[in-house]
Amino acid sequence: MARYALFVDGGEEDVEAIRLVERVLGGEVLIVDVGGSGLRGWMLWEYGTDRTPLLAAPHGVYYGLGAIRRLLASLKSR
Repeated sequence: MARYALFVDGGEEDVEAIRLVERVLGGEVLIVDVGGSGLRGWMLWEYGTDRTPLLAAPHGVYYGLGAIRRLLASLKSR
């Protein structure tokens, strides 16, 4: 079962975020493509933003490639 969910929309940062989380988290991440799916409204309600990439983790929500990189770096150092 996935512990993380990465919301993406196909932009350059989204593609890079997918590559990073798959390399570090592997099967622990569910990739959700919100492009044209109607999920953006739900993201805005649930997470306070509809921008991507957004990584929902058990211990927080990380928006933007920089925040996701910092989280993954801290997970790799454990």
